[in-house]
Amino acid sequence: MKKIMFLFFLAISISLALILVLNPQPVNGSKYTTPALPGTELPDSVMKVVKKACMDCHADDGNFMAKGKVNFSTWGSYDDQKQMKKAASICKQLTKSSMPPKKWCANNLEAVPTQAEKDVICRWANSLQK
Repeated sequence: MKKIMFLFFLAISISLALILVLNPQPVNGSKYTTPALPGTELPDSVMKVVKKACMDCHADDGNFMAKGKVNFSTWGSYDDQKQMKKAASICKQLTKSSMPPKKWCANNLEAVPTQAEKDVICRWANSLQK
């Protein structure tokens, strides 16, 4: 009986640990967090678009897989090389219209980036290239 109870509590503990690891919650409770310091912060013009169209998924409290690709909450902690590569990839994804995803766009019409906003992001991304 003791062995069964031990295994039961062990299974519950492992399950809770997995839930916490795979679905972390933000500590500050803010839906939109600003990039961490130190490092190169996003310019205001870029941050405006990112907050509007990207941070629902690509932030600490966003989608697990999306924030694995790029997490704007921790952008400032990326080194220059990583920021440069991520920025180029972001521009490419926006240009191909693979980001934001079509399903998200259909449900968030007011937040879909305009061509002018995409251009702002790409000009910024290109300015980072050395």
